[in-house]
Amino acid sequence: MRQRAITVSGPWFLWINLLFCLFILGRHYFSPSQQIASVAASVPVLEILMGLILAVSSSAIFILRMAHDQYAEWLSKFLYGTLLCISALWVGCFYVFLASGDSRIVFPFAALLIFTALISLYFDGRVLLSFTLPIWISILVCNFIYPSDLTLLNALLYLLLAGLFESGRRILRGWFVLAIRREQENRELIKQLQDLANNDPLTGIANRRSFHLLLEKAMQRQQQCGTPLSLVMLDVDYFKKYNDHYGHQAGDECLVKIGQCLADAIRSTHDAVARFGGEEFIILLPDAVEQQAIEVAERLRMNLQALSIPHAASPVMPYVTISLGIATVMPGTTSTRLIAQADAALYKAKENGRNRWQVFQHY
Repeated sequence: MRQRAITVSGPWFLWINLLFCLFILGRHYFSPSQQIASVAASVPVLEILMGLILAVSSSAIFILRMAHDQYAEWLSKFLYGTLLCISALWVGCFYVFLASGDSRIVFPFAALLIFTALISLYFDGRVLLSFTLPIWISILVCNFIYPSDLTLLNALLYLLLAGLFESGRRILRGWFVLAIRREQENRELIKQLQDLANNDPLTGIANRRSFHLLLEKAMQRQQQCGTPLSLVMLDVDYFKKYNDHYGHQAGDECLVKIGQCLADAIRSTHDAVARFGGEEFIILLPDAVEQQAIEVAERLRMNLQALSIPHAASPVMPYVTISLGIATVMPGTTSTRLIAQADAALYKAKENGRNRWQVFQHY
């Protein structure tokens, strides 16, 4: 956020520098006094300094406007170096004014520069101080090197300026830090809401809503590219008996273990495991033909068997088992039809004795 803020507010501050330069270069037209004319005539270096500030500021504005957001870190460093250079040029400019006895313009212009820098750069103390400190210190020192009738008063004004600047910087920085914290809290809240909307709160895997979204995207890709697509739907065998025997808390712990087992057994991050409802789970296998889906189903069954979660009330095995139904997309198959086919294959697997997988047969 700091880098982004610098690249947004930096051009505005550079425009301010351009306007100040143009005013100083043309001030004898607005106030044609003999003193100003003599300064401009006897010190051509002032025009050179203003010309350099104009050139550097214009070039920096062009680069910042043309660059893209992905270069935010590089742009931040570039702006930091640019402002250091411009600050040094302003130091030279104010030195020329003080050395030539034309001190009336120094304090108002220095104050305006410092406070516009505060407004546009307060969120990065390094960049802000690198621009303002050289100007402030050099003017304060030159005020005593080239004394005038108001030397003491000017010194007090510069000290007051420093106090106002620092207090303002602290207040603005506090607001900026608060804004960053609020932004972070909002992002965390949005992430939590997204997790609640897309993930099952018990097992942590995708929920039914999230699965349907993933399935629709996979079906669109399948129809466009002709790639294979398979589903594996599974159900925990005699889970009601498990809850009755061990209690619902143990049942929840069992579902969490099964969800983790399924997530560990899929092929890659492109596959998706979701809790479809109750003790029923479903697995989306993009780019998987029937044989690959069978291999995944068998691996799921064997991995759960290796866990050996006790299930004393099961008529099938003394440990928790699953039944699985496999369906593969055929031409003209819709997402709803594919889920129904996987469910039908799961029902057939239960009919055949459970703790097994069954492929949907197309007739």
